[in-house]
Amino acid sequence: MAPTGCAPTDADGDSVADTTDQCVNEPGVAPTGCPDRDGDGVLDREDQCPTVAGVAPLGCPGDSDQDGIADPDDKCPAQPETMNGFEDTDGCPDELPEAVKKFTGVIAGIEFDLSKSTIRASSTTVLEQAAKLLQEYPALRVEIAGHTDDTGARDYNLALSLERANAVKSFLVSQGVSAERISTRGAGPDEPLVAEKSTSARQKNRRIEFHVVQ
Repeated sequence: MAPTGCAPTDADGDSVADTTDQCVNEPGVAPTGCPDRDGDGVLDREDQCPTVAGVAPLGCPGDSDQDGIADPDDKCPAQPETMNGFEDTDGCPDELPEAVKKFTGVIAGIEFDLSKSTIRASSTTVLEQAAKLLQEYPALRVEIAGHTDDTGARDYNLALSLERANAVKSFLVSQGVSAERISTRGAGPDEPLVAEKSTSARQKNRRIEFHVVQ
C-alpha cells in the first residue's frame, strides 16, 4: 500500500502508535502500550501484584526461601520461617520458648466438679499463669481441647468436654486475653491418652490440652 503521508494516530497518548498498541484505549508503556503501574515489566493484566514491583511471571515480590513471605517483608530471606504458631510473620526460623512449651499439650492442674464444667478453685493458679503467658506473647493463638474418659454416653461426654473447654476460655478472657485468640474443641472420649480401662487410666484421659495454632 502506498504511504498516505499521515502521522500514526495515538488514541491514548502514551507514545505507542495505535498500529502497534495492544491497549489502544489505555495509556501504557512500550513496546505493548499496555499499563504497568509498578514498572516491574509485568503488565497489569498479568500482574497479580499490580501496585508492588515484583518479578516475572506473577509480578509479585520474590520469595527466596519459599516460605510464603515475600523478601521485602522477610527478616531472614535466606532461611525459611518455622510455621509453629510463634512469630510466623517475620520470616525467620524459631522455636517455641520454654515458657510456651510448658503450656502446650496436657495442662496439669485444671480440674472440674464431677460431671460439670465448673472449674475447681484449686485450678485458679495454673489458669492465671496461662493467662499471664498469653498476655506476654500477644501473637500466640491457642486451641483449648477438652477430653473425657469413656464412662457414660459418648454424646454426653462430647458436650461436656466442649463445655469444659469453653469454661477455660471464659476464664482466660476474664483475665484480659482476647477471645479471638482462643478456639475450643470438645473431643469427648475419642482421643484417650491411655487405652486401659482402669481408674487411673480414666483419670489421665480426663484432661484439658492447649495447642498453639497458626
